[in-house]
Amino acid sequence: MAKEQVSSILRALQILECFTDNETEWTLKALVEQLGLPTTTVFRQLSTLTDRQYLEQDPIRKSYRVGPRLLQLSSAIVGQSDLRRIARPELERLSDTVQETINLSVMLEHDIFYLDKVETHRSVVCNTRVGSRAPAYATSGGKAMLACREPSEIDEYCRWMAQEACPLTSNTITDPDRLRRELSQARACGYAQDNGEIEEGLICVAAPIYDMNHKAIAAVSVSGPDYRMKEDQDVMIREVRQTAAGISRLLGCRG
Repeated sequence: MAKEQVSSILRALQILECFTDNETEWTLKALVEQLGLPTTTVFRQLSTLTDRQYLEQDPIRKSYRVGPRLLQLSSAIVGQSDLRRIARPELERLSDTVQETINLSVMLEHDIFYLDKVETHRSVVCNTRVGSRAPAYATSGGKAMLACREPSEIDEYCRWMAQEACPLTSNTITDPDRLRRELSQARACGYAQDNGEIEEGLICVAAPIYDMNHKAIAAVSVSGPDYRMKEDQDVMIREVRQTAAGISRLLGCRG
């Protein structure tokens, strides 16, 4: 493949990667400033992505957002995930046991990506969405997975965090040193917790899921209002750890 074609593909990917949960719409001018590319180059890429329905343009605001073709690909990735398929019965069992919202997440750069969710029928539910992302430092699932990483990887994450972390609630941890202490505790206990750090009044408990190489590839979490979670905290911790261990065994992890 010619270098020009490779460069064009990379620029298209750069544009698509700008669209996140926090930045769902972009104007041509904003993308040019964000990427530092010539206006003509960005416009040409946007036109191609729009023609192919990976993006769509608002006819009034002239801004761009994710199009149906990209949403279709995202749905296919989530739907065909072996991890999701294997874990789903265990997530449903956990939900039946604790009667709270259950999330399955994986790491994606500095965030977690919600791969699956089992809703509770009780009042007050967690507002996460399958296919959405959240900062790992503000979530129990993110902390559970980060705690299993090598020290050098944690150092790298903390360096990024020192520059980019921002509070989502009054309880969000944005201090890298405090995060390190929480990760150390999570590593020792086998589970991680967030206390209203991503959503006020919501407590989440998570445990890591390991593959056959004993690598933490995902996390399962239980989320609920603080008054219910505090009342049954020991049960929540025990059940989420057992569920994570069960999914790990199904993935071939031994020991």
